[in-house]
Amino acid sequence: MSFRERLLALFPRLNELPAGLAVGGAIRDLLLGRAPNDVDVECDDPLAVAQSFGRKVIQLGREGMIAWRVVEGDRIYDFSELSPLGRRDFTINAIAVDLATGELRDPHGGATDIDARIVRMIAAKNFDDDPLRLLRAVRFAVTLDFTIDDATLDAVRARAATITSVASERIEYELSVIFSAGAFRRALELLRATALDVPLFGAELDASRFHADDVPLAAAYALLRHVPPGPVAREIATLQQLVEKHDRMALYDAGEWIASQLPPLLRALGRDDALDLPDFSIRALLSGDEIAALTGLAPGPRLGAIKRALLEAQVRGEVRTREEAEKLVATSSM
Repeated sequence: MSFRERLLALFPRLNELPAGLAVGGAIRDLLLGRAPNDVDVECDDPLAVAQSFGRKVIQLGREGMIAWRVVEGDRIYDFSELSPLGRRDFTINAIAVDLATGELRDPHGGATDIDARIVRMIAAKNFDDDPLRLLRAVRFAVTLDFTIDDATLDAVRARAATITSVASERIEYELSVIFSAGAFRRALELLRATALDVPLFGAELDASRFHADDVPLAAAYALLRHVPPGPVAREIATLQQLVEKHDRMALYDAGEWIASQLPPLLRALGRDDALDLPDFSIRALLSGDEIAALTGLAPGPRLGAIKRALLEAQVRGEVRTREEAEKLVATSSM
């Protein structure tokens, strides 16, 4: 089956396009023996092509780097203007398939670099067009388990400081991909080798300080003391607290999702990862109204403290039945 046929099988809406080039990641993934779930298509009037799908169209990027996204089921189609393959970031992403003729275009030897498992820039000046590409070199090396070639490393190091000119949300997306790959120390080594660590984290990163790679995202950020905006910030702060105190109640309060990330974090620090995990489904055996009826207390801090004491006793395994709960409450209210 040709590359065109494989793409059309995976992305059937491409059959409707009169012309266009499928470029970049989808072709790279097919060469790696993977089945992509998103495809980048360069074509004339990409917005009109995206709108022709009859679905919601999402704008990506801004000013000269705009793409139009359409999501259909579990498939993602991104459409952008035709541009020379020589303007792309790396050779492995500069491979295209002509959707009309099926021609495979690989003017920069991307297929050879995929076979050799190398991330190689097309031209150093392309980093200046979009400095985020500096960090993407690390992303592809980590997620694909490739090596960055020496000339590309030199070019990235020379421009590392310019990464701070990139919008923070774009940087955080790349970092989230890098630190979700289960290759924590490899990521740190490459961030140090590219000199991107100092502008991104304010210090040189030392992979030798850590002892594990299977570190999930929030745990990785907790280890690096990096707190991006968004809901992950709470996870990071809680994990940092749990490092020093992770008894049953602390783990229960953190919640099962956050508590599950603590063992790999502890392993990375070279510490014992055995935890005395609580039953996270436990709820107080008595409601606030029931405690009020038993004690005669009005709603307030005192009643809340008794309910909390009951919950803690249950989590510790000291109270297991309603009768035991009522006895504890009666004793606490004296």
